Amino acid sequence: MNYLLLAFGLLASGVNIALAHDEHDWRKDYMAYLSVQYELPMSYEKSGPARFATKRVDMNFFKEKLTTLSNTTDRRSTENLDVARQFLKEEYEKLGFEVRFEAFGGGANFVAEKKGTTEPQKVLILSSHIDSVRCKGANDNGTGTIGLLAVAQELAKNNYSYTVRVLGFDKEETGLVGSDAYVASIKTKSNIIGNINFEMMGVNSRKDGSFHVIDCQKESSVVISSAIKSSIATLGLPLTVVKACTDRSDHASFWRHNLPAVVISENFFGGDADPCYHAKCDIVDDRLDYKYMGNILEAVLDASESLLK
Repeated sequence: MNYLLLAFGLLASGVNIALAHDEHDWRKDYMAYLSVQYELPMSYEKSGPARFATKRVDMNFFKEKLTTLSNTTDRRSTENLDVARQFLKEEYEKLGFEVRFEAFGGGANFVAEKKGTTEPQKVLILSSHIDSVRCKGANDNGTGTIGLLAVAQELAKNNYSYTVRVLGFDKEETGLVGSDAYVASIKTKSNIIGNINFEMMGVNSRKDGSFHVIDCQKESSVVISSAIKSSIATLGLPLTVVKACTDRSDHASFWRHNLPAVVISENFFGGDADPCYHAKCDIVDDRLDYKYMGNILEAVLDASESLLK
């Protein structure tokens, strides 16, 4: 009953789930709204001083690169996506990543890789989707794509046992086409440690630090979400994890092949969604909360390092 009340509350508060127009429009996922559960903020459970006194993710870099990426009008056409892919190629090559594009029917995924030192066949995949819906897509999914770039900037500074592979998926908004094609092409799936999928993370209008780490309680995926929650606690970050369950982003392509994956995002299903979601007003403006995004990225960076050993 509480979940039903929450769903009705979301409708009343302006999260319009009736105006959906794309197959993977999150507003169409009624069950995700009903699945919302708030957890105790992990930062309240820390048992000692934070492991890092200062933040590591460069949010000035983040803001600069987000502005650049968002200058592209509508990352849906091949032409505009080519501009975005070329921009990402240049940025990741500056960091020392090996870069390639992988074509599939109707599109191309962006791939950047930093090889592991001792067991390079083992791979942690960090992903985002690079297309948008008839708008600049500053939040959906510029914040996820550039958030991943900012995390990669830090990962580039150290060596890890395992390989980190960055994926920029094409055609997420039209049915997870790029991620489905990519995951199906993986030859040795047992070498995949898992996937952390970066979704829109820019809006925190309640200023409560709430966000999603979605694993749908899949046993293998809980390992990844637990690592993120542990990092929140040990870093002493002011974040609250809000449980929800959805398959409407690229992490679901990994689930279909029984691979561990989670998706992180702003508290969309908990009633704090971006009012500019899939709209022309999805631009870089004051609704984006950089401190909030920085805290999320610190947690994911730390968790990624623990998974990469």
